[in-house]
Amino acid sequence: MNARKLTRREFLRWFGIGIGGWALTQCAPAVSPTIPPSPSPSPLGPAPSPTPVPPSPIPSSPTPILGRPPGPPFAGGKPGGRVVVGWSEGPNSLDPALGYNLSAWDVLTELVYATLLAYDGQAGGPAPHMAEAMPEVSADGRTLTIRLRRGMKFHNGREVTAEDFKWSWERALSPELASWAQSYFETIIGAKEVMEGRTKTLEGVEVVDAHTLRIHLIQPDFTILNLLSLPMSTPIPREEVEAHLEDFGRTYTVGTGPFKLVEYNEEQQRAVFMKNPDYFWPGLPYVDEVEFRWGIAEDTLLLQLQAGDLDILGEGIPAIHVSRVLSDPNLRRLAQPIPVLAGRWIELNTQQPPLSDRRVRQALNWGVDRSKIERIFVGQSRAWGAPFPPTLENYDRIFQPYGYDPDRAKRLLTEAGYPDGFSVTLTARSDSPFLQEAQIVQQDLAAIGVRVRLEQVDPSALQDLVQKGGLQMWSGSWFMVQPSPADLVNALFVSDASDNHTGYSNPEVDRLAREAKQVFEEVERNRIYARIEQLIGEDAPFLWLVSFNFIAGRRERIQNYHYRGEYGTYYDRLWVAD
Repeated sequence: MNARKLTRREFLRWFGIGIGGWALTQCAPAVSPTIPPSPSPSPLGPAPSPTPVPPSPIPSSPTPILGRPPGPPFAGGKPGGRVVVGWSEGPNSLDPALGYNLSAWDVLTELVYATLLAYDGQAGGPAPHMAEAMPEVSADGRTLTIRLRRGMKFHNGREVTAEDFKWSWERALSPELASWAQSYFETIIGAKEVMEGRTKTLEGVEVVDAHTLRIHLIQPDFTILNLLSLPMSTPIPREEVEAHLEDFGRTYTVGTGPFKLVEYNEEQQRAVFMKNPDYFWPGLPYVDEVEFRWGIAEDTLLLQLQAGDLDILGEGIPAIHVSRVLSDPNLRRLAQPIPVLAGRWIELNTQQPPLSDRRVRQALNWGVDRSKIERIFVGQSRAWGAPFPPTLENYDRIFQPYGYDPDRAKRLLTEAGYPDGFSVTLTARSDSPFLQEAQIVQQDLAAIGVRVRLEQVDPSALQDLVQKGGLQMWSGSWFMVQPSPADLVNALFVSDASDNHTGYSNPEVDRLAREAKQVFEEVERNRIYARIEQLIGEDAPFLWLVSFNFIAGRRERIQNYHYRGEYGTYYDRLWVAD
């Protein structure tokens, strides 16, 4: 597949987990919440009738503390110093409308650019960043008014205005640029017309004055707040783009973030970012310089971290080395488990017998001992038998995760008319840990009479096979880029979802998903998503296996290291101890 056509989502789904040793295949139970025990009686009885929850245009609650940088803790740092970050692969682009791979994403989210809103804490939702407060949402939920902080500057010294946002969004939507991120803007009135080349003006974005934006939506859609928290919505200076048409986004870029690019050398495979003295959050960043180096093999990355040649491994501890690193006291000090909203599973073709029978799919979920995965990937993976990750904030789960109950699994197979089991093919990724997990699934399901034939393929081949359709069971994973169940529901579980390859369809899930999308108040919205998770869990279109954490690799001299799955490393608030 041509990498230039990949979306950020496709990259994470098919290649971002497992390529270049990226350790987002890992999980550390020490920092995960306690998983509820397998329920008794069964949670899979008749579902209660849903209680209608009317849409609400009220902004998210609780209200974030204003006047502080959103994200992890930041105070008390030591100014000065230099940090060197190692990568297996360099940025695919420095353009916020085009960059999507791992090293590019760090540049776009935590170095060069800033956004109107940004995700707060370790797993929280949007909070004010370049905006002075959360958007004011109209009574009908279709208009958002956003006021900018005063005095913010681009790296070239010019003040940021509301017009910069409008122009940057029109550029991101232009058919000439062909940004992978265009779909994020689709709820804005006029976005479709710009994407199709019928106009260059984004009708739904109104510049009220130099420091006020007004966004008009086709319909209420709280996910617009997530767009405003992601780098494709950052402002860029028009004059810089037009003056550097050949180099902008390749070796040259200008933003508003805590660091500015001062050197980009493709031949030497390195880039240097210097502290931005005009950054709009006073006192940040702490370090003076961040250097990226790439094109480094997995084994070499770890060796250079041990030797002190690198301070941080951008992609984390290489997956092939995680178990050894975590079990070796001398190496364990280099690792830091960090919770992320991500999971792995087996996807099931709900349109082909016997997997078309819900009882069969439930039986598969009860028939796998997920604790074996925990034991094999010590300190990395955490057994998790539910649709949504265990670390969602402000979320009260009503679905009890699947546990291990082979007797129950056998009863369900008998009820479905398969007392002697059946045969099925599992198409598994051939890389770690997907293959090892598939082998565990194969062994456990054999004990309940389900005979699994393993077909091993590489990630790109699996992607093509899934797109073509016809598979019975296959390896799946997801890395959330929005801290909301909507990220999973709208992409995987509604009937017409872009990544719904299982054929799963539940009209009630579709209805509730539409309803939830219109609710701006988080707690109220999550009550709807809890009901959606209950329905999806009962229907069992997936065999859920584990949730996991990012296993960061950093030297002990790096203090206050924080990482968030939707963004990357928080370079603005770490500091150097020596």
